[in-house]
Amino acid sequence: MLQMVCLPGLLCDTGVFDPVLAGMDEPAQVLPVPRVASFDAMVAQIVAQLPDAAVLVGMSMGSYLALAVARQFPARVKGLVLIGTTAAADTPRAAALRVKVAAWAAREGEAALADSVADSMLSPARRADPALRATIRRMTESQGVDTFAMHQAALAERPDQTAALADILCPVLVITGTEDTSTPLGAGRAVAETVPNGRFVALDGVGHMPVLETPDLVARHLRTFLDDCLTLEDQAQ
Repeated sequence: MLQMVCLPGLLCDTGVFDPVLAGMDEPAQVLPVPRVASFDAMVAQIVAQLPDAAVLVGMSMGSYLALAVARQFPARVKGLVLIGTTAAADTPRAAALRVKVAAWAAREGEAALADSVADSMLSPARRADPALRATIRRMTESQGVDTFAMHQAALAERPDQTAALADILCPVLVITGTEDTSTPLGAGRAVAETVPNGRFVALDGVGHMPVLETPDLVARHLRTFLDDCLTLEDQAQ
């Protein structure tokens, strides 16, 4: 039986998916991102917790991890939902910037880090939303600057997964906000167009965190995708 497994993004705890899952009847397991500084170690720890047949739903960093799991363990993954994603590795400049940002966060503290995340990850129309900013502040405090630094190090070393996209045969849904400046539309569309069975959805006016900005819309796309995956699974049996 298929089971939905969700993977949060950078500085996000498992509660980041609560608004989406509240609009769905399907059960889901939300795994915390392992607190290690190695991308490969993250993948290994996630795989150890996966059911035999999973539909992986990853946002941001979680989407990079979900992609890696599907690439390395294709028999375990029956569907992929990638929210705010890219298959590319960091450029040397981007990797170096992660080190600087981690050092800045350690110096300035969690409140400043949370404000920076809200200002850069939310769409311009939602950046002043007090509830969204409070959620980001709560998650930042729950993760802490030490975990942030570890995860930035892991992201800086992650591999480029572009060449492996053609080998991912399960259904793939890519969701990207049109106001996402971290993983722009072109990055997500390239993933959806390169995998053999991909679908791309652009959410108008949404930033890098659709699970917080438009959870009902994300839930609707998820329900449709899960129904399709269940139909394919039934046909294969």
